[in-house]
Amino acid sequence: MSARVKAVVALGAFVAATVGASCGGGITSPRLFSSDWEDDGGASIERVRVQLAGAKPARGADVVVGVAGNADKLVGIPLTSGPKWTFAHPLDARPVIAGGVVVGSGGGEVFALDATTGRKLWARDTGGLQLRGAGDDGAVTVITFTRTGGNGAVLLAVTRDGKIVRQIETDKQLGRPAVLQGLAFVPWGHQYISVIDLSSGNEQARVTFRETVSRAWTLNEALYFGEVGFFRFDDRIKGASKSLASHAGLPVRELPGGPLLMSSGGEREHPTTSARDRIRLYARPTGPQEALAIDGGIFYATYFRLVMGLDAQKAQIRWVHTHAANFLGGGAAAGALVACDDQGKVTILDEASGAVAGDRDLGEPLKSCVVQADGFQAPRVASTEKLADQLEKAVTSPDADLSTAQRILLKDLSVMSDESATRVLVHLASDPRTPPDIKKDARVGLALRRNGATYMLDALALRYDYLKDVLVTPPVAPIAKALAAMKEARGAGPLAMHLLDPADDEEDIREVAAAMRVLATPAELPALEEFFAMYRGNAQGSDMEAAVVDVAKAIWALGDKKARALVEAAAKDSLTVPAVRSQLEVLVAPPPTVGDAGAARD
Repeated sequence: MSARVKAVVALGAFVAATVGASCGGGITSPRLFSSDWEDDGGASIERVRVQLAGAKPARGADVVVGVAGNADKLVGIPLTSGPKWTFAHPLDARPVIAGGVVVGSGGGEVFALDATTGRKLWARDTGGLQLRGAGDDGAVTVITFTRTGGNGAVLLAVTRDGKIVRQIETDKQLGRPAVLQGLAFVPWGHQYISVIDLSSGNEQARVTFRETVSRAWTLNEALYFGEVGFFRFDDRIKGASKSLASHAGLPVRELPGGPLLMSSGGEREHPTTSARDRIRLYARPTGPQEALAIDGGIFYATYFRLVMGLDAQKAQIRWVHTHAANFLGGGAAAGALVACDDQGKVTILDEASGAVAGDRDLGEPLKSCVVQADGFQAPRVASTEKLADQLEKAVTSPDADLSTAQRILLKDLSVMSDESATRVLVHLASDPRTPPDIKKDARVGLALRRNGATYMLDALALRYDYLKDVLVTPPVAPIAKALAAMKEARGAGPLAMHLLDPADDEEDIREVAAAMRVLATPAELPALEEFFAMYRGNAQGSDMEAAVVDVAKAIWALGDKKARALVEAAAKDSLTVPAVRSQLEVLVAPPPTVGDAGAARD
């Protein structure tokens, strides 16, 4: 007997027995999910909306549920108050929290638990079907399964006491459903939501979306659909096929790992976590009393041990939290992100500041976890840390897994207007413990800074001195670029001293010399003359040759006759490096007179 036949026989046999006992429900095999359907312009979904007007979904349980052991145990804990609970059972899929229940599968059966207490409500054979999703309205739980091999799907509607009131089989793949007032909202085909009356098994309505939709769920006393973004079931839903439904999405920006807001509701979620679970986006849609948007104006991105809070309009980073362990699941609550890590710790992060607003502990390491935070309201907590300090902590964390994120965060740090960002970049570019790639990026970012000159000048003052145990040279080249671009007069003296510092490399000297053309004053002439005299006859390589020429131009621009005479003499001296001498000859040549210019034109 094939796996498909076994599955249908197992479920069909149970339904037949249940129908006889309960005098209702049964197997339905209509062409519910046929693609041979013409868009009705939103007429049927509008009728359903009017029918349900005033009906609000019940608040779901605020709970975190983790998979522990060898993927054979569930551990749950309420977010507000209440004890931890455990439930031992083999698992072949990640559990689903739907309303007030937790639905799990494994060992050939599907089961439901009370989400708050972990009390077993019912269990039924599956015949090998694979759990995909579930929705619950307090009276009935609607569950979608995929047949082995992905050959079609089955939808079950089960009451709180375990009675199956509806079974629907289809050759289509179904997503994660929701249920409200006895109507199941079932995503399929990546663009449709079919509304099925569970009492009759008939399709009451269908709505088409122009964006991928594979999930339906209730939150904020409202009903939502989506995968890439959020659609809300409200008075604009009838315009979905014309892209007129209420919609909220996230801005596009570079984020490490290319995280997704939601995985496809038609895909199996393994009971153990994957890299995709550690690299996620989280956001919460606003409730039905306001225009649909991203709640709090913020969304979250996780990357292993990092959480970033980002502006929902411009995608600018607001804060970053560096954690002690890898995150593997979470959910956006009102005013906070609730995230759980692989050690079983649940951390609540304030949406505005990223400060820790609370925590819970599941008490043991986890393989994966899921969060439902419907009515939970986190306390507001301000942070005393500046964003630049948070970024520094994240960027300098000695964890190879974070390198991709660290380089992206460094870009955010480099464009911050706060002067403290300059301080952090100076430190990163100077610290010998900074990884080479990060140090390289920090130097690039530092060269582009246009504030924080005081931090740069302080760094230039810390010149290499073995006897004083100053064993690190400052990032002279990028500082020189930045100070010149800012026309920071205070930089002239410290930079001139670095022209003669043997600890500086040729790139440093090249950029200092270029900065001298902008910043040098008569006070720097002695240093400029000394450098020119030392290197105009023995400069080796393009960097040093360019540095000698730039110093000559700086001397020439200052207009001192004695100093200019030094340059003029070098332009005629055969001992001057040829590449330098040729440019000095151009520099010292008298400008053409008007008559000469006219003759040249003739």
